[in-house]
Amino acid sequence: MAKLQFLFCLAFAVSICDLSRSEASEQFPLPGLSSVVIEDPDATVIDSVLLESDLSSPNAGQADPFASVGASVAPESPLDDFQEMPVGIGVGYDRGFIIASEEDLRLGTEDFPYRLKINGWGQLRHTVFDSSNGNRDLNQLQLKRARVVLSGNAISTDLLYFVQLDGRSNAADGLRLLDYYFAYDLSHGLWGGTKDALGIKAGLYKIPSSLARQLSGKELEFSDRSMSSIYFDVNRSIAVGLYGKLELLPKPLFWELALFNGLVTGGSDTGSSRALDNNNAFSGRVYCYPTGDWGPGELADFTNHQTLVTRVGAGFAVTTIDRSGFAEFSSLRTVDTGQPISAVLPVDVDSFDVAQYSVDASLKYRGVSLTSEYYFRNLSGFQDATIANLFDHGFWLQAGVFLVPEKFEVLTRWSRVVGNSGTLGQSDRSSDEIAAGAVWYFHGQNAKLTTDATHLNGAAINSSVLDINSGDAGWLFRTQLQFSF
Repeated sequence: MAKLQFLFCLAFAVSICDLSRSEASEQFPLPGLSSVVIEDPDATVIDSVLLESDLSSPNAGQADPFASVGASVAPESPLDDFQEMPVGIGVGYDRGFIIASEEDLRLGTEDFPYRLKINGWGQLRHTVFDSSNGNRDLNQLQLKRARVVLSGNAISTDLLYFVQLDGRSNAADGLRLLDYYFAYDLSHGLWGGTKDALGIKAGLYKIPSSLARQLSGKELEFSDRSMSSIYFDVNRSIAVGLYGKLELLPKPLFWELALFNGLVTGGSDTGSSRALDNNNAFSGRVYCYPTGDWGPGELADFTNHQTLVTRVGAGFAVTTIDRSGFAEFSSLRTVDTGQPISAVLPVDVDSFDVAQYSVDASLKYRGVSLTSEYYFRNLSGFQDATIANLFDHGFWLQAGVFLVPEKFEVLTRWSRVVGNSGTLGQSDRSSDEIAAGAVWYFHGQNAKLTTDATHLNGAAINSSVLDINSGDAGWLFRTQLQFSF
């Protein structure tokens, strides 16, 4: 692991040094700028800027939309020689600072070396849990996710950055830094080759392993991920890794590798806090699209494909966990009670090895989507001779059908975890989740309403995000409103 870590860091340092020697001092003026004044009798005068739009814009060639509201150009303006473009963007003060656009534009800024893109999305959820085994009932309104995303590139189009802030009503820390990473396209920026063939990535981000974790929370069909996908989740961590694309097959093969602090360690304190042990973890994921153009929507078939489109992938994660890191040592759960593995191990067991794998397959066809992922996890290397290897496995199988194209989708899902971790190898136990739901897409993933009902027979996880506690049995009802921009 130490050698791998050294190689990752060396590659990253070389790429940054090369980038610093690039033409970072060049200036790239924005083409097609002209200064316009919009006269609003009820507000302070707004200075507006017209930016050049993509020639494919439906407004290309139309009259200036500001012409009818008293627009005027300063006669001595140094920008007089620039052509006014047909699509308007307003920037100024109107009882508050305003940045406004008439429509969703294609500005053609992807090749600009300095670029900032701001996005945000949130999920407001009403949750009702009717317990059948004595666990606590629940009836609450919650802000599950409130995200602000800053992304883009700096110095060069090959140096990317991604920052995501997250606020939620069930987190004591209020607002947290969820993602913060940089990525550099080595193949294009360092060697002038094909874009995205080889890149390096460093920071806090989603660890490449399972499909369920790689999916964005706003792209999910149900209110949230399945029980089994959280049980086998690697989640986020501080990491350094490589990613790329292979063109050896008829369809590109995408891959990513990462060296990171450990399983489910993204929210843990580092340094001398003793939340983490000194063992790094290693993971990877590969995937491809064997047939067709996958199109928009990571799961749902928004484009009503008339030919079958498919996606397949696989991932792994391996590490050693020891008792010196208290947060990491208790992060793994057991079947079927959902207790931490640290609670069932003998006190003289100080470390163990973890190896887990996943395979996934998805398809879309005529408004129908089908996705499944299977997981395998082996725990070994226990010091106690009475404990053999502990093996858990599980899956989630999910289907969606659009009854009204692009607008109304009905869903069903089955999730199951089976294994002997809860009995320390004595016998297998299982935990199931069966769910059904419906989604109304007001404006695709930007505005949608999801409602689902889930039956649990003894949850093997403890997740405040899913509103599921260890051992929960009963009915879980969730209604969620999502907004994003």
